[in-house]
Amino acid sequence: MLETKRLILRPAVLEDAPHLYELNSDFEVVRYTGDSSLKTVLEAETQIKERMFPQFQKYKMGRFSVTLKDGTYLGWCGLRYFPESDEVDLGYRFMKKHWGQGYATEASLVTLKYGFETLNLKRIIAKAMPDNVGSIKVMQKMGMTFRGYHKDPCEPQAWIVYDMTASEFKNKCAES
Repeated sequence: MLETKRLILRPAVLEDAPHLYELNSDFEVVRYTGDSSLKTVLEAETQIKERMFPQFQKYKMGRFSVTLKDGTYLGWCGLRYFPESDEVDLGYRFMKKHWGQGYATEASLVTLKYGFETLNLKRIIAKAMPDNVGSIKVMQKMGMTFRGYHKDPCEPQAWIVYDMTASEFKNKCAES
């Protein structure tokens, strides 16, 4: 579990499925993700069991459920390991009603700290579709560096890629 001034980040549990369904069934939320909307709560449960649980079990990282300290579910934020490319990706997704309040940046910064200081990662990437201005602003606020565009042959669109190294994170913390 991770904590900030306003937020709690914890591994997802099956009881999060209705919230995950609500989050991922909103077209405005998923339109820049490359994911399709969830159709049922059962699909959300399957996503938790088959995608979220294994990441934490295998790699001690994954997409954390993010709540306010009063328990209000906001969305998720976390690290995901992609063994085929040997990369760790920072991702975040929040309910539309919670956009513009700094939650994505706050959750992402504590997640970067966890990745670099607890997991001893050397580099963390973040990707966004070029039209996803909100996500790109979050990457910039965190001090991540623009690295270019990535086009996966299996995906229809190119992604903008940002990253941060452990030494860049350490230097950023020294400045704060």
